[in-house]
Amino acid sequence: MTNRAALVTGASTGIGYATVRRLAAGGWQVWGGVRSSSDSLQIERLDGVSSLRIDVTDDEQTKTAFGEVADSRGRLGLDLLVVNAGVLVGGPLEYVTPEEWRRQFDVNVVGVASSIRCALPMLRLSNDPRIVVVGSINSRVGVPLLSPYAASKHALVGLLSSLRRELGPTGPRVTLIEPGAVQTPLWDKAREASLQINRDLPAAGRREYDGFIQKAVENLTASSSSGLSPDRVAVVVEKCVARRNPPLRRLVGVDARLAAALNALLPEKMLDRLIRRFRSGKY
Repeated sequence: MTNRAALVTGASTGIGYATVRRLAAGGWQVWGGVRSSSDSLQIERLDGVSSLRIDVTDDEQTKTAFGEVADSRGRLGLDLLVVNAGVLVGGPLEYVTPEEWRRQFDVNVVGVASSIRCALPMLRLSNDPRIVVVGSINSRVGVPLLSPYAASKHALVGLLSSLRRELGPTGPRVTLIEPGAVQTPLWDKAREASLQINRDLPAAGRREYDGFIQKAVENLTASSSSGLSPDRVAVVVEKCVARRNPPLRRLVGVDARLAAALNALLPEKMLDRLIRRFRSGKY
């Protein structure tokens, strides 16, 4: 039995749940952050796993939950923080409300920063502290109808690069995981949201964006059925944590590596045309 301890946010489904399960199977003491009682019951069926009620947009609740871990661990501290909680807001930018933008950034950026801030005192007590943040290929590549989501994932690059330089070589090692399509409930919810957006758009909006929305529904349906399994991403998280010198950024999936390569190699205007063609069938 190991004394290593990990806290995983967004642990109720998908990548978060798969990561909790793998770490627990490897002998870690794991706390999983969830938002409901039913989710707590689900993850506590796993040996070595305790649940925490965490809404990362609620600063007091987040502080309280992390405080429970600190009280339990004492001087042993925390060895690993995996920040996975996230939401996806999409739609044509001219129809996305300020409230929707704020919700996107409150969870995907401010929530990440809050989780790290609350964990740092515990991580500093560990002999080998690690922070892993689950981002997306949209940390590198923006696509139509996902400007809020892509902007929030791009923001993580700046957040984590600044954090690394603040912490220095003796601080926690920080890794950003950037998967492509993954079979998680996030994409099912995004598909339903895309259909609702299309129903809610005025006639002018449907004429302008119908091609993008229909293609988005097709792509999201494919992502939820043929994307990587969450376990594949959890394996990558586990391997990064096990490495003495973990990568700063880690792409996961053939689609993510291909998109990153095209983003690096193609001129910006050519990439714009390619993405527009792929996402709408027109240049």
